[in-house]
Amino acid sequence: MPHEQSPSALLFDLDGTLLDTPRAIAEQFSAAVESVTGVNPGQEATRRLVGAPLERMAGALSGTDPGSTTAQAISSEYLTRFREIIVPKAADLLFPGVRPGLDRLTNAGLILAIVTTKKHHSADLILTSAGIRDYFSVVVGADDVSDPKPHRDSADVALAGLGLTDTGPHGAVIGDTAGDIGLGKAICVFTIGVTYGVYSAEQIAATAPDAVAHTFDDVTNTVLTRVESDIRP
Repeated sequence: MPHEQSPSALLFDLDGTLLDTPRAIAEQFSAAVESVTGVNPGQEATRRLVGAPLERMAGALSGTDPGSTTAQAISSEYLTRFREIIVPKAADLLFPGVRPGLDRLTNAGLILAIVTTKKHHSADLILTSAGIRDYFSVVVGADDVSDPKPHRDSADVALAGLGLTDTGPHGAVIGDTAGDIGLGKAICVFTIGVTYGVYSAEQIAATAPDAVAHTFDDVTNTVLTRVESDIRP
């Protein structure tokens, strides 16, 4: 089959795309800021930053430089909370349709990778806890590259890890923020913006993805429709 001869890669975001973690992240990150600075920035302000690297979030919410001692302390406190509070709940945080959707995509001959602004170890940890790590041939975290999303470095590292030079004819970048859609545009591939994560439907539409998905089933069906349109006689 054509898609088996020329495998295509799907580059997935993690938080807000596969796992319903943004609310939990906002809650625990706000608590981490308060623990270090004595001031809680509020979950709404924190949630708007979900998807940015930890140190950048910590700096923005504490009014310090991302490389400051304060930002580093906040990041460390959050990672402890992440491991102890969020990771154990990972299996319950999978969005509806994720596991069967990943089955359908891999059965169609597509290869999957994670490109996230999480630290590599944290991404591995929560994917494993959620029971979906084995679907992904490569995981690229923010600490694996010099310039995280939307810079193309993350995608280039992911594709190199997959042994590919591009995403292939049915490849795509899938995510819930401007960083994800920007990454797809940086490498000139099909983009799918999801509306059930950090960004609202209006916000994700404003990033001009090639397709919009309101559920993970929509993601799966959009990708497979593109594959099937090329293999029908």
